[in-house]
Amino acid sequence: QKDEDYFERQLSGLKWQRLDSTSAFYNKTSNAVCTFYVVAYKVAQAKKPHTIVEQLVLPCAKEMVRLVLGEETAKKPNDISVSNDTVSRWINEISQNISEQVVAEIKKSPLFAIQMDESTNVSLCSQLLVFARYMVEGDFKDFLFCKTLDTTTKAQYVMEIVNDFFDVHGLDWHHCAPAMLGSRLGFQMLVKQHTPMVTRDHCFIHSEALVSKTLPDQLNAIFKGLVKVVNRIKSSALNTRLFKKFCLNMGSDFDVLLFYVSVPWLSAGNVVNRGEELDLFLQDQGKKEFQNVLTQSNLEIAYLVDIFGILNKLNLQLQGEGEKLFSHQSIIKAFLDKLELWIVRVEGN
Repeated sequence: QKDEDYFERQLSGLKWQRLDSTSAFYNKTSNAVCTFYVVAYKVAQAKKPHTIVEQLVLPCAKEMVRLVLGEETAKKPNDISVSNDTVSRWINEISQNISEQVVAEIKKSPLFAIQMDESTNVSLCSQLLVFARYMVEGDFKDFLFCKTLDTTTKAQYVMEIVNDFFDVHGLDWHHCAPAMLGSRLGFQMLVKQHTPMVTRDHCFIHSEALVSKTLPDQLNAIFKGLVKVVNRIKSSALNTRLFKKFCLNMGSDFDVLLFYVSVPWLSAGNVVNRGEELDLFLQDQGKKEFQNVLTQSNLEIAYLVDIFGILNKLNLQLQGEGEKLFSHQSIIKAFLDKLELWIVRVEGN
């Protein structure tokens, strides 16, 4: 016969066992959830398809655990759900959380600036990128959101998207200083109408990219002819392979022709920089109708190569993490001094 104390001890033991079991289950679930988000975050950072987790990452992880820790431990990754929809949901939750953190930090900052650009990807989808510059614990942060422009890219539509984002998240226009929005000329005017006290500034980093649009007629005709030759060769898979083989055989620094597009600011310099290899290739292939574009304008092409190369180098110096207006000012001043020195040398022959 058992006394009352015996049953009380048994009940207490069962309670502790239940607590231990629940605690272990909680820790197991918590670790799995943490793993979910870490994997999804890495996939998003690497810009890989969501299916890569199920097809490659998880099988590799299980094999590594099996080889290092044994068969029993290798079964634990099976608790992680890695389907395409699941990874997509994790990434969306991470994105939402980051957006909330950024908005909260902007609200804490006394002032912030926004800079926007619109670009069309290979699928002809127009996207609006909005960057926010604000101070957090003595450091500057950026990037606010990316939205798809479903209809037009006019300033009025862009203003509606940005203003809606500000209204939804409670951001104050009075603390904002919008920077230049590419070619969306009317955006700053709309912002001034909405909030007259907002200050504005123009981005000067990529202004040298406009040089290719303001060339003298003679140089512009030569530049367009060179671009036409490059794009004609690049559009043929056979010519592209022959050009690469030809450049490798002659030990050239470049073995790939690049399409010219007006959006990337280094494009013009990258195109004209292949002029010498292109001339030799056309001679080897006997394409005289294209070769005339190069042989009749050697000096002009050399001039374009030098000018665009110098401007590309200047633009690259203005890029990079931690670059500020003061460092930009010294770089541009040194560039202007260099131009004056070149002018003196040219005038003195």
